[in-house]
Amino acid sequence: MGDGVVYPSVFVVDGQQHGVPFVPPMRRKRRVCWHSQLFLASLVILALAGVATEGYFLIRFQKELEKATSQKPAAHVLGAAFTTSGNGSLQWEHSKDWAFLHDMRYQGGSLICIKSGYYYIYSKIHLMKTPRYAEEMKLVENLILYCDGKDSEFWRQNSFLGGIFHLEEEEQIYVKVSQRQVLQIRDGTRSYFGTFMI
Repeated sequence: MGDGVVYPSVFVVDGQQHGVPFVPPMRRKRRVCWHSQLFLASLVILALAGVATEGYFLIRFQKELEKATSQKPAAHVLGAAFTTSGNGSLQWEHSKDWAFLHDMRYQGGSLICIKSGYYYIYSKIHLMKTPRYAEEMKLVENLILYCDGKDSEFWRQNSFLGGIFHLEEEEQIYVKVSQRQVLQIRDGTRSYFGTFMI
């Protein structure tokens, strides 16, 4: 060691080092549960398919319901005049305000059935004219007794009748009132007549 060269010592300690570097831990391989993931994925797909199928059937049912209700005949006519036709039935307003005819006809105070079926008919007195019977037949009648004496200055009475009847094509239904002088027709809320297929 005499030639003037300085050799480092075998044990050198670096005072500038802050921490000892550690070897990073080895990552464990995750156990992949393919069975559970496949099961969960199939449940999600099955749930989405169920929702899509339910939506399809709901839309289809709604369209069928709209189609079925819009195809059923119905009519609602309003009391408009005290005049009567040849058969004695009251005349009605069938095209103004909230009166309507849907797959039914109106002629001379009568509603004429276009499609056979069961109908709910509502009004005061219902009569049916049909080629099957020689004379008219009362379907529903309401008898109201009123006093026409001098001491009775004012009285009010109303009548509402309704029922379910089977009507054939071209049969007519109409309203007759025996005492027309007691009718009070102002608007469509006091006297009306109608039917709808059930």
